[in-house]
Amino acid sequence: MKITRVIIQNWRSVKDADFAPSDMTVLVGANNAGKTNILSAINFLLGDRWPMPANLLDSDYYLNDSQRDIFIQLDFEDAPYRTIDFDTSREKYTMRAYDGNGKQVYGFNNEERGRLAFAYVDASRSFDRQFGVSRWTLFGQAVRFLHDDLLRSGNDRLPDLRTLLGQAHGLLRTELYNSFELALREAFSEQLRTSRYDVEFQFRTIDETNLYRSLYPTLVERGQYKSPGEAGSGVRNLLVLALFHAFARAFRGGAILGIEEPELFLHPHAQRSLKGQFEQLVSDGNQIFISSHSSAFLDITCPERVVLVDCREDDEGEYCTNVRTTTIDALLARRQQLHPERPITLSSLRAFMRNIRTAEMAEPYFAKLVIVAEGPSEREALPLLCSRLGLDFDVEGISIIAAGGKTAIDTLVHVYQSHKIPVYVIFDNDDGNSKERNANKVMCRLLGIPETESPAAGIHSSYGILNGNWEAQMKSDLEVLQNGLYDQLAGEAQQCLGIEPNRNKPLVARFIAEYCAKENIIPEFISQIAESVRALLGLETVTNAEADNDGKPDSATAHEASNPDIDDLPF
Repeated sequence: MKITRVIIQNWRSVKDADFAPSDMTVLVGANNAGKTNILSAINFLLGDRWPMPANLLDSDYYLNDSQRDIFIQLDFEDAPYRTIDFDTSREKYTMRAYDGNGKQVYGFNNEERGRLAFAYVDASRSFDRQFGVSRWTLFGQAVRFLHDDLLRSGNDRLPDLRTLLGQAHGLLRTELYNSFELALREAFSEQLRTSRYDVEFQFRTIDETNLYRSLYPTLVERGQYKSPGEAGSGVRNLLVLALFHAFARAFRGGAILGIEEPELFLHPHAQRSLKGQFEQLVSDGNQIFISSHSSAFLDITCPERVVLVDCREDDEGEYCTNVRTTTIDALLARRQQLHPERPITLSSLRAFMRNIRTAEMAEPYFAKLVIVAEGPSEREALPLLCSRLGLDFDVEGISIIAAGGKTAIDTLVHVYQSHKIPVYVIFDNDDGNSKERNANKVMCRLLGIPETESPAAGIHSSYGILNGNWEAQMKSDLEVLQNGLYDQLAGEAQQCLGIEPNRNKPLVARFIAEYCAKENIIPEFISQIAESVRALLGLETVTNAEADNDGKPDSATAHEASNPDIDDLPF
């Protein structure tokens, strides 16, 4: 069972959103962008309370305007119903279900809705709620699976179970216990002399409609048992996340799960381990919705899983949550269009992306703009030099990625552009062998410029072509400022860092950049790149002279404007 489409209108910050979830859907965006509101809309339809207008607060309506009609629709596959929706514009029956032919299903009630239950772990990590046995919690789904599995086994263990529990009860019957129970029975019968009822104590150990309902986790510390309530919040959070581990290993398929910020309280290795558990869950046929600020749960080889969430002004001048998604088929089509001579398939595309991916390549999903550079020298040096010009990459939300070679640049550009993330490209025009010449031709096609094996060096509005490579371009520009400076700094870097000539180029590039930034020696091509990036972000130009002594722009000469439209870029 999976959700195949989500439509949300006028729910909290979401004015109008429509997207198709994947097997694992990762909602990515800044704080207050609306990620939680998307998950809460799904939980409103599938959670533990029957959705009805009486349960709505003013804050549940977009802009707190209860005159707007809330509409939430979920489409399913491999489920008892094809669609369910909630619509406050209807006078009654605001919650409806539809069959595979699109016809309304009458008699749809809370028990039927429970068959579509959404096990949701919010950021508060309420331990008591998550280990409750409601069908709308992950633990509740687990104990229900255990109960159903016992019944399917065909082995009726209830008579033996009742006998054993009766024996256990007998061991607890002390003299004081018996007298207390007798006093209760006598007091009850005296008040209801005509009643046919009696009363006695029973341990509510089992519920025969759900034999595992009384299961509850108990911590053991050095042989001593203790309630999880006695442990710290970090331990309780780990117990909640352990549910996902256990669920992935023990049960197979059919659940729809949601979790906010799974990275909470987890170090990087544990985050990656949890991501592996999520992969196991979806491979077993479950579906997961995640909201996260961690790149550990993102993978460029599966861009269809990423839903970028931001808050921006719409065509009517109202600020609301906006979502950006893509499909793997759309990405494949762009790759095939750029490389008509290659037999690119879905499997070969994913295989290539797996071979080139690095951990840093997921970061741009959190960025306002990504710089895709050919090599690591640019990644190490450019942020330092641009910061001296008042363009702080972290402050402005700029990621810079080393593609690891020219042949990988176009793939990464397509991956990020598929989510409409603005991209600036930097590559070398070296043409020393046929591979480099062919790669130059591909880059020309990507950028929409005349195709050539040796493109001219130059800095442009959305891309920069370096003369030879980073080192050659830096040397050329620094020579204009001070004769012999680059060779002097490169020699000092090799001596200081203990490296041989023409080795560890990124370290040398960073060493030189640190010196230049400190001494306010900024090569001309760096200033041009910084100006182009500012323009793409809608920032006013800040010259080197206008930047303050700390390399920060003066507030009177720089301010943030609206984000550019990716469709306005030349490639």
